[in-house]
Amino acid sequence: MDSLIIGGVVLIATIAVMVLVPTEQTWPKVIALLAGIAVGVWLVRFAPPWRWLSPVVLVLFIGVWFALGGVPGIAWFGGFIAGANFGAAWTKAVKHRMVKAEWTVDDLELNTVAEARKAANAALKALDGKAGGRLVVEHGAARFEVAGGVGLGMVCHRNSDASDERSWAVLVRPGQPTDKAVEVPMGDVKGLIPSRLVNELGPVEAALADFLKNPGSSSLGPEWETGSDAEATRLTTH
Repeated sequence: MDSLIIGGVVLIATIAVMVLVPTEQTWPKVIALLAGIAVGVWLVRFAPPWRWLSPVVLVLFIGVWFALGGVPGIAWFGGFIAGANFGAAWTKAVKHRMVKAEWTVDDLELNTVAEARKAANAALKALDGKAGGRLVVEHGAARFEVAGGVGLGMVCHRNSDASDERSWAVLVRPGQPTDKAVEVPMGDVKGLIPSRLVNELGPVEAALADFLKNPGSSSLGPEWETGSDAEATRLTTH
């Protein structure tokens, strides 16, 4: 609703400027307004998730704004901002209508914790470091990840809010040297991981059980470590 309101206000203000400020021709500013709305909606609602796309569109947006100048430039600017807000509102509305299962285990949607526990435990024990080299369990914003294989070593991460990249925690194996690293197969890649972060099946099973009971918990025990090691080792699981 907020995005719709902002987009509507910007659109009305832009149209008011177009009407009140006289120009020799009407069609350039109308086309600029419609083009701005279309590009704004497309960028937010339909554009592919390429990292380089937003900076490129931003540069083009500013370039077109300056190139048009005057009222057409204002029409383009206002139309783009309004369209972006309309696109955001559209995206939120679509997501709100989508009924998402309570749990997801490796893209398999499940409605009960019992189903999630059964699927996750089976997937965990089947990890072989090759094609089955990764397990992902999701509950709302909470996420649990394991990479590696049974008997080969596994790296385990969890987060109560996966949108916060800096708050990932990694499971630590006690009694291991801090300066030793081992190679862990993770599907198509192999990660060179500090040995204190490479675990056997038992501790990972216990960590998974705790996550299934308390997926949103942000207060973890001493066996979990946050910081640069947690972030860096998780990146190798992609």
